[in-house]
Amino acid sequence: MRLTVVGVILTAAVMAAGCAREPAPKVALHQLYTPHFDPPPPSEPALVSLRKWIEQIGTPAKPSERPAMLPNQAGVLWLSLAIVVAVGLDFRNRRNPRNVDLVLMQLAGWLFFNILVFTNHLQNPTVRNVMDWIFVAIVAVTVTLLARALLRIAHPAAVDWQPGVGRKTLAILALIVISLDVGVALLLPPDDAGYFVNIGAQRLRERGRWPYGDPLLTSTPAAAYGPILYLAHVPFQLALAPHRVNPVSLPRPPIETGDVYFEPPIAATQLCAIAFHFLAIAALFAAGRRLAGATVAWALVVLYGGSAYVLGVGGETTFIGGMTFVSHVAPAAVTLLAFALLHRPVWSGAALAASIGTLFYPIFMVPAWLGYYWSDRRHLKAFVLGFAIASIVIAGSVLALSRPAHERGLIATIASDTIGHQESPDAYGSSPFGFWGQRGGVRGWLMTPLLADRSMTRPVVLIFFAFAASMFFAARGRTPAQFALIVAVVAMGAELWKIHATATYVAWYYPFLLIGFLCDRHRASVGDV
Repeated sequence: MRLTVVGVILTAAVMAAGCAREPAPKVALHQLYTPHFDPPPPSEPALVSLRKWIEQIGTPAKPSERPAMLPNQAGVLWLSLAIVVAVGLDFRNRRNPRNVDLVLMQLAGWLFFNILVFTNHLQNPTVRNVMDWIFVAIVAVTVTLLARALLRIAHPAAVDWQPGVGRKTLAILALIVISLDVGVALLLPPDDAGYFVNIGAQRLRERGRWPYGDPLLTSTPAAAYGPILYLAHVPFQLALAPHRVNPVSLPRPPIETGDVYFEPPIAATQLCAIAFHFLAIAALFAAGRRLAGATVAWALVVLYGGSAYVLGVGGETTFIGGMTFVSHVAPAAVTLLAFALLHRPVWSGAALAASIGTLFYPIFMVPAWLGYYWSDRRHLKAFVLGFAIASIVIAGSVLALSRPAHERGLIATIASDTIGHQESPDAYGSSPFGFWGQRGGVRGWLMTPLLADRSMTRPVVLIFFAFAASMFFAARGRTPAQFALIVAVVAMGAELWKIHATATYVAWYYPFLLIGFLCDRHRASVGDV
C-alpha cells in the first residue's frame, strides 16, 4: 500500500512538472521520412580494418553533450557496474552461477558504448567491419544468456539469492536511480520512434482513427507501431495542448508546400515513457515481492532502473535504448504487468493482449502462457477468456478505425504499415546496422525469404516461430521464476532476427532475466505468483 501511494505521488509530481512547462513554439511538419540505406561499401581485409581501428582508439572523445546533472555514457556504464557489484554479486559464494549471469548482462551494455557513431559512417569499409564484429559479439552474448536461461529452467540454482545490501539502502538507491531515469526522459530528446508515435497519436486524436491507412501517415514510421502505444499518448497530448494543435484535420495536409500542419508537443511522448516506466517498476516490484520478498523486490528495481538499458547508452544524446525509447520501455512494462498478474489469470490474459497491442512481439509469448496454465484448466479458461476479450476489443477497433491504402485491402494495409514496414527491404529491412543487414554467406541465406516478398518466410524467422511454439511444452509445470526465464528467452529470440539494430532491444527481456535468475526459490510453485 505504501509503495502504491509513493508511486501515485511520484507519477502526479512528474506529470505536473511536465505539464507546467512553458508551451513550446509550434513546429511545422514538412516531411515524414522513410529510412533508406545505400548498398554496402567495397570489402576491406579484416587485418587492415583492425589496424585502422586500433589507430583510432586513441582519438580524443568529444565532450559530453548531456545535461550536467545526468551521467554520460561512461558514467552510466560505471554506475550500472557499481550497482551490480554492490547489490548483485555474491562474494560469499563466488561460484554462484548468478555472478556469471549478472556479468554477462552487463557485458551487452558495454558493447553498446558509442555504437550509434557507426550509423554516420556506413559507407566506410573499416567502420562496416568493426560494426560487424561488435554485432557478432552482441549476438554471441545474447545467445549465451539465452542458453544459460534455458539451462537454469532445467536445473535451478542450488542456493537462494539475497542482495548485498539491506532493504533501507536498496529503497534509497531505488529512489535515486528512478529519479535519474525520469531525468533522462525529461531532459533528453525522445528517439525517432517516440517522435513518430506522437504524430500518429495526434492524428488519432484529430481523426478518431488509427494511423494505419491514414493518407498522411501510411507507409511511414508514424504508422508502424501498436494501437495501445498511440492511445497512451493521447492523455498527455490533451494535458499539454487541451486545444488542438491543428484545429482542422485535412485528409492529406499538403505538408510539403507550407506551414499547414503542426507537430504535437514532444513532451507528450516523454511523459508517456515515464508513465510506462513507473508501470514497469511497480509490476517488477510486485512480482519480486511475491516470489522472494520485499528486499529482493527492491534489489530488482535498483538493478533494472540503474541499468544501461534504462539510463541509456550508445551515444551522448541519442541512445540504442532506454528511457528515450518509448517503444522499448512501454511493451516491456505491459508484459511485466501480465507476468505480475499471473495469479489472476483473467487479468494476466488481458494484459498480455494489451502488450501485443503495444508492440506486437509479445504475441510469440502466447504459447508459453498457455503452457504455464495448462495443468490448471480453471486458470487456463480464465486466461483464455481475458486474452480473447481484450484481443477482440483491440483488434476490432483496429479493423473498424483503419482504412485501406495504396490499392491494398484493409488487413494488407495494416500488415504493411506495421510488420511490413519494420522488415521491408524498402525500409528498415535493408539496414546494414545490425548482425544480418546486407550480409552474404550463411547469414544472407538465413535472411532470404523462401517466398518472394514475404519477409516472415525467412529461415531464421521460421526457426524462431518453431522455437516460440516449443515454449508451450517448456512452460508446463514450471515455477513463476522459471516461467520468467521462458518469457525472457522468447523476447530474446524475437529481437535476434530483427535486421535493424539486432539484439539491442534489451529492455524487452532484461527484467525477466532478473526475476528468473534472482527470484528462483525451491519452495515456489505454479500458483505462487
